[in-house]
Amino acid sequence: MIERLLRPLTELSGVMSVHLVERDGFVVYTSGPPAGSDEIERWQALVQSSTNDATTTLVMEHGYLILSPVAPRTLAVKCDRSTNLGLARSTINELQWPA
Repeated sequence: MIERLLRPLTELSGVMSVHLVERDGFVVYTSGPPAGSDEIERWQALVQSSTNDATTTLVMEHGYLILSPVAPRTLAVKCDRSTNLGLARSTINELQWPA
């Protein structure tokens, strides 16, 4: 179910990996290369320090990292430099999470 829900995002051009992470750091879903526990902890800290429901985009040397809170989880999307960030963000916003 999660894989089908995230397919529009995982199939987006330039998206390298997608991770759905619980608040305690447990990885619920991964598409692409796995993330390390230290990396996940840093993602969680960034999401917790931002305002509620704020999507954060980090510009990194080799691409971008989009962090989006999906209560009670965090959606982390790694993209390369060729990714259309507007399209990636709108795809994240259009995901229909079950109640």
